[in-house]
Amino acid sequence: MDIRRGVRIATLLSVVLLAFFVMGRWMGSYDALKPLDWSQNYADSLWQPLQDQRLQLGDLAPAAGEGRLWLISADDQPLLVSRHHLRSDGQSWRLQAVVGLELAQLDSLVQAQAWQPGMRDLPLDAALGMPLAQQPILRLSMIPEQPVELRYVQGSWGNPDMRLELGEGDQAWVYAKQGLVVAVSGEDAHSMMFGLREEP
Repeated sequence: MDIRRGVRIATLLSVVLLAFFVMGRWMGSYDALKPLDWSQNYADSLWQPLQDQRLQLGDLAPAAGEGRLWLISADDQPLLVSRHHLRSDGQSWRLQAVVGLELAQLDSLVQAQAWQPGMRDLPLDAALGMPLAQQPILRLSMIPEQPVELRYVQGSWGNPDMRLELGEGDQAWVYAKQGLVVAVSGEDAHSMMFGLREEP
């Protein structure tokens, strides 16, 4: 075998090996886009009913287990939420649901609890859940105990429709079809909020 032919064969083998290496890396990155288990497990019981605006407070316990009602301060305004703890994808998650109340209902609750702006979150009596069972759920948030790598977000919902820059490396990833906003910092997601709706 002459030298030129040997060089050509060596070059061809190098190209083939490089192609296999690149393909292996590409397939490995594709496999790494694993969806979050809860994104699929609760699709029928939580995410779709919320998107259809038919999810109620009484629907949460059968789907996510018993939770607890809290009166919290959101931008110095009272907000009623139901909190549930889930185990999924190797860690603990807090599911927080914002409960829709009529103004009179909210005023009555605020007075009964002597709530003031800036107060710490107040746990409420479990008995309140019964008369409020048919109140609508406006938003649902999934908050992981530890931040989640973005590859799991992309494995669940793909690339976002919009990335909003919030400064200092923080972003909001918006998925319009799912009504989802993901809070992103660096290479991690810190919370996922469902219930985004277009203004009429």
